[in-house]
Amino acid sequence: MGAFNDVTEKTLRDLAEVRADGDMVLSIYMNLDPSQFATPPARASEISSLLDEAHREIEHAERGHDELQALRAALEHAREMLETDGSLPKGARALALFVCEPLELARAVRLPQPVGSTVVISNAPFIAPLAEAGPAGRVCVALVDERHARILRGSGERLREASSFGDPVHGRHDQGGWSQARYQRSVNKDVEDHLRHVARVLHDLLRIAPYDLLLIACTEPLWPRVTAKLHADVRARLREERLSLDVGDASIADVEAAAGTTLVAERKAHEDALLAELRERHAHDGAAGGLQPVLEALVERRVQTLLYDAGLHADGVVCANCGWMGTDGDSCPVDGDALQRSEDIVEEAVQSAVGQSAEVLALADRPELGPYGKIAALLRF
Repeated sequence: MGAFNDVTEKTLRDLAEVRADGDMVLSIYMNLDPSQFATPPARASEISSLLDEAHREIEHAERGHDELQALRAALEHAREMLETDGSLPKGARALALFVCEPLELARAVRLPQPVGSTVVISNAPFIAPLAEAGPAGRVCVALVDERHARILRGSGERLREASSFGDPVHGRHDQGGWSQARYQRSVNKDVEDHLRHVARVLHDLLRIAPYDLLLIACTEPLWPRVTAKLHADVRARLREERLSLDVGDASIADVEAAAGTTLVAERKAHEDALLAELRERHAHDGAAGGLQPVLEALVERRVQTLLYDAGLHADGVVCANCGWMGTDGDSCPVDGDALQRSEDIVEEAVQSAVGQSAEVLALADRPELGPYGKIAALLRF
């Protein structure tokens, strides 16, 4: 059975329309990865840790009276939701809470994939991680101009928009003299505030749904101003090659084309690293190679990364009752039920891997998988 997923287009639209008069919206992301938080005590400890983090975020920053009171009330509301409603975490790989007392907002959203546990305080719900279907992409692309920003996420094959926003920046002023100078300083401050907003969103996104590579598209004069605002952890993932695009009019296809060479190279580098790790760990029982050993590891929910040849197909058997999978047999070794034939057990394996939050990669033209029967898995334990 797949994990619960409360993310719908309506959910995203409703949350995207929320704006508070000040930084009064508390967004809490809680990781419920069953490999780490399968037991009630583990989840209770994670809840306590998150609420403590939220308390520190609220109390240790300079805030106006109204913001402080609203956030304190939001934290208490979030505490009630997490500690008293035991049904919220059930069946989910992650949980997102969005609370704002002045707006009477108290929304819980269950996610089908794990995310990093963290707290974000802003004037709007932090929903960028919700916009991603399936496991978080390893690549992040930011399109930035002086007023607007778009954040794309994905892989070497496909990007999708995760977030877009704009900030108020004063327009041009025709009057000269001191008035013009003062106005230009105001414009510059607005732009700097916008770039700090971009940097904050990229850092928040990294904490919740990590990415390994960041690409930025902006004008050449804006490049040093954008990169100077980035948190050190974000800057460490930045590819020092500015994408040259018309940010205002660029489509996702335009971004994919501009970043194509970099994304293909990134995909190959990731595959190379995983195959090297496979060779090293297979010799020490840290990986499974071959269809039957991989299926056994999936049944035991030990798979961290599933690698298989994109053209691989094989028959197999599945237990409809408990989900046991194998290459052959008549009765399930776990519960004794009759096994059902599967014309493509590889597809069953992929679905099982996704269900246990494993990374899944279908590889093409990688003969390194040959010695492992064209399918292998890196194991969690």
